[in-house]
Amino acid sequence: MNTVLMKMTEAYDYQSFYEKIEDCCILDCKSIEGTRCYLDDLAKEVLIDRLVPFGADGIHFIDSGNYHYLSLLWLTKVQEDFNLVLFDHHPDNQPPSFGMITSCGGWVLEAQETLPHLKGVYTYGVGEEVPIDTLPRDLPIYISIDKDVMRTDDSITDWDQGDMTLSTMLEMLSELCMNHKIIGVDICGDSGENAAAGGKINNLTNTTLFDFLSENII
Repeated sequence: MNTVLMKMTEAYDYQSFYEKIEDCCILDCKSIEGTRCYLDDLAKEVLIDRLVPFGADGIHFIDSGNYHYLSLLWLTKVQEDFNLVLFDHHPDNQPPSFGMITSCGGWVLEAQETLPHLKGVYTYGVGEEVPIDTLPRDLPIYISIDKDVMRTDDSITDWDQGDMTLSTMLEMLSELCMNHKIIGVDICGDSGENAAAGGKINNLTNTTLFDFLSENII
């Protein structure tokens, strides 16, 4: 299983979970300008080029929620019809504030408008939710996790947070893994602004999520 960790901030400098992952590929992208919250065209080309060697499969750690739009770049690699399951305290489906720029708050809408293989989006953590056990099983799913969906006991992020517990998320992920083909997973919601203070909690949660997903994704 491929594991890719994208360093966009100092968040992972205060964590160690990935050091124990065999063959984890680390992409240090901190020096790329034009990436925080909004992704300008030049930076987008650079990031797309760095992701060329990888497919959508596997587990991708993509740093702070300010860079959740990186999910869109991974989703462009999916070459079959699929559904997106999103754990997030924000819907990330807002129109861009200016132009057609890719953003952390609008990447889901952009994915729906530009990716022909994306057939449905199911969001957990904000608004009306479809019960996990009733999700359609005719298509594989890609899972995107923003840890801001969780309470502060389980994650320290750069955004306001929800109240989901880590144990609840694991129960939901278990249901998904048992009943669906999982194409790939990405995880964001680490903290660049409070990297040192949040390092211990986020390290434990990332470890738990990776251990669970690596054992349950077939």
